[in-house]
Amino acid sequence: MLTFDISNHYKGIGVSHGLDRGLLVYSDDNLLLEEGMGLGACALQTDGYTYFTSIKSIKKVKDSFEVECTIDKKLVWQVLGIKSNFFTKILEDMTTNIYMKQEKRQKKILRQGDLLRKLFNVKACFVNVSSHGKVMITYKVGDNEILVDLSCETEKTGNKLFVMNELGGSIFDKGIINDELTASPTGWQKIERPCELYSPSLALAFTLIETHVPKNVQSTLYWGREFASNNYCWAGFESEILCDSSKFINYRYSIKFREVAK
Repeated sequence: MLTFDISNHYKGIGVSHGLDRGLLVYSDDNLLLEEGMGLGACALQTDGYTYFTSIKSIKKVKDSFEVECTIDKKLVWQVLGIKSNFFTKILEDMTTNIYMKQEKRQKKILRQGDLLRKLFNVKACFVNVSSHGKVMITYKVGDNEILVDLSCETEKTGNKLFVMNELGGSIFDKGIINDELTASPTGWQKIERPCELYSPSLALAFTLIETHVPKNVQSTLYWGREFASNNYCWAGFESEILCDSSKFINYRYSIKFREVAK
């Protein structure tokens, strides 16, 4: 049986330890996130940096959670014990313009990157900064389905917002396309046709379905999985949102779970 909750006390594990998660997913009281960010977690990319959200308030109303977040955690990479904005911008540029665009080479790039992180003691740090905006999210919990309604307002225009829906990478380690079992995607890959991430151990699959994209928003959907030692261990779906203003309201999607016969 799946259950759902959200908390600003749970800060995750792995490379993203220290960040607030989105909606938490449990199966028989076992948390299914591993290093994943949960459902509906957001990150803002602007001025060459990535900023994550902190949960400011949670209101539970019957079968819904109303969550207010502020965008106030800056990702800064630390090399050989020294935090470096210069190195951070290089990594951000490589991730956006090389890693995300080289779908067939992502697994190899991830493996090489994990080796270099160990060699140069590269660590992710999340630095408190002044707010770059706010995100309002409503989760409505149904029967094996989560309806998500998300609005965002930022300080600047021309930003890119990532909406992450990530569970455990060693749990959901297979894919399903057209009811056929496939290998899981590596890294982030654009969604070209309906697909699901699948857990053989739980006989459970999940997927993302967009239901409303605001007129001032352009959305691109990805699915992906990363598994590298104890640092990266997630599998999920991501919306990459471009907005032609500093505000959009009521971007809606659903996360659907289903049992799969073994």
